[in-house]
Amino acid sequence: MAFDANTTVLIIEDSQSMAQGIRAILAQAGVTQSETASHAGEAQNRLRARRYDAVLCDYNLGQGMNGQELLETMRRSGALPLATLWVMITGERNYTQVVTAAETVPDDYILKPFTSQLLLDRLEAAARRKAWLAPAHKLLDKGKVEPAIQTLRELAQQADNRLYRLDALRLCGELLAREGQLEPALQLYRAVLAQDEQPWAKMGVARVLALQGDGAASNTLLDEVIAVAPRYTEAYDLLAQNMIDDGQYQEAAAVLEKAVAISPRNVTRLHHYGTALLRSGEAARAVEPLQKAVEIGRNNSVFGPEAMVDLLQARSESGQTQQLDRLQNEIAAQMGRLPGGPLTMAVCRALAALAQQRPQQALAQLTEGAEWLRAPETDFGSALRFLAAAARLPAADGAAQAPQWARTITLRFADGRHEVGSLQEAAHPHAACTEAISQAYAELEDRSRAALELANQGQLEEAAAMLLREAMSSLNCRLGMYGCAMLLRIAENRQQAGQDCAEQLQGLRQLLHWLPHDNERIQGFVKRRQALLRHKD
Repeated sequence: MAFDANTTVLIIEDSQSMAQGIRAILAQAGVTQSETASHAGEAQNRLRARRYDAVLCDYNLGQGMNGQELLETMRRSGALPLATLWVMITGERNYTQVVTAAETVPDDYILKPFTSQLLLDRLEAAARRKAWLAPAHKLLDKGKVEPAIQTLRELAQQADNRLYRLDALRLCGELLAREGQLEPALQLYRAVLAQDEQPWAKMGVARVLALQGDGAASNTLLDEVIAVAPRYTEAYDLLAQNMIDDGQYQEAAAVLEKAVAISPRNVTRLHHYGTALLRSGEAARAVEPLQKAVEIGRNNSVFGPEAMVDLLQARSESGQTQQLDRLQNEIAAQMGRLPGGPLTMAVCRALAALAQQRPQQALAQLTEGAEWLRAPETDFGSALRFLAAAARLPAADGAAQAPQWARTITLRFADGRHEVGSLQEAAHPHAACTEAISQAYAELEDRSRAALELANQGQLEEAAAMLLREAMSSLNCRLGMYGCAMLLRIAENRQQAGQDCAEQLQGLRQLLHWLPHDNERIQGFVKRRQALLRHKD
């Protein structure tokens, strides 16, 4: 990438004088299309609104998340193209520890203070290094993940530069894990570690082991990563998530408390810390971090009302009836941004009624809200809150309806042990609900195994038909994504053979109508379907 008058740059810096100084340096090099953002929230808005060639980001952004956390958030959401150059600017010497452990890394980082020439030289060097991966980035932009993985393997073999080789392997491992190819990802990370003690590869192994259900082994590696990079907060986040998956909410809260001490104004982490306390039964302790998340988040344009909903739940469960009406009004005012929409609003009213000892009113609100359990706008968090409220209903006040609600929620949202653990924890006051959750998840596992057996026997079209049928019946994302992957495979094979694939395209249209399009894998499915349609036309 040449830095010239056509190059677009976003400078993320909370110091206005520093931001203007960087703009001046870039202008001297002919880069005149530069914009600035003073905090992570503004940066997220800008990065979602347009595509930049390069981002220069300060590590310490003052309010909310730091630069590393912003980078990881934007990459995970798919809002930051891999082709965009990201250079971190930091005055912290210990950032080296963070960047060596992180799976998602900037293309380079520069320590303050720096000269104009050093900044420009490092940008040029980072751009050359980025260009090495350009063939894979172009494939990914087209949704061609498998060819991109193969290209990265070839680039790693061809590289005579150690850093270039590791860059290719790092991205390749990330893609393999994201695509569910866990064994190949594990082999890649372990092969890297056999030759080079790279903390990011150890972090990759830990993440894959967690996805495979081996939380204990994952936690051991994460402890090692944290020992090497004690300020790498994402390692704490994954460690806490593993504990949550195993139902260890108190232990998870203790880990997140340490992470919050490192980044005390990170809204997302404060929120997660508060919800971990809430799920562990410490609703009174959960109020403080959730209240902080709400107060800090109000100044962030991308902050949603989810933390307010959890704060309302914490106050309800701890008997703190003050501010419940105010919170309800604030949440209602953000109805358009409220995950779960009408369902969540009904749950908020039910929580307030339960706190005020009005169970019949709570039941009426939940019964009304249950009509939205299968609505496209209902997400897992909203359904989880609904279940937690339903499980608190007294036996004499409609608790008999709760197990059927629990079954509906499980069939739709239980994609793995994390969701099941969360549902069981939310329903633990209600034995019939926990039993309904276990039975429904066993049914989902049986359906997945049956489809896999058909596929292994070479009956791909029968397997795809089964997955399509079960996914449309339950609206379960895991079954839906399995169905998409299989339908795409059949359609692409049929198209290459000159055969009609209209039936598979119709099935894909049905699944992609309700699957969440903010998921990177589903975005890839959409691109592959569009390519099939273009070829058909």
